[in-house]
Amino acid sequence: MATGVIARRVLGVAAESSIRRLRQRRDGLEAERIRLEGVIREASSRARLQPIAEQRLNMHIPTPDEQVFLKRSSAAPAPAKSATSTIKIPVKPAEPPYDPR
Repeated sequence: MATGVIARRVLGVAAESSIRRLRQRRDGLEAERIRLEGVIREASSRARLQPIAEQRLNMHIPTPDEQVFLKRSSAAPAPAKSATSTIKIPVKPAEPPYDPR
């Protein structure tokens, strides 16, 4: 009986050690995720992207005299009354599974 108790304690200590290591790894990975989210947020910021767009793509923020506002003509179709519409798509019946007999 004493051997069973000792074996159970040894397994418990080993499991606790394993759980501790896994928690430390999880905490490290969560910190890395937070750091990477910050890097992504910084890299995708307007302050970072604007100079790149200006240099590589020859883009710039338009001046007021470069902006053109188009008016909708009366001949343009009216927008749909509902945001959803029903579309019927024909469905091909499923083929029976291949039988090599």
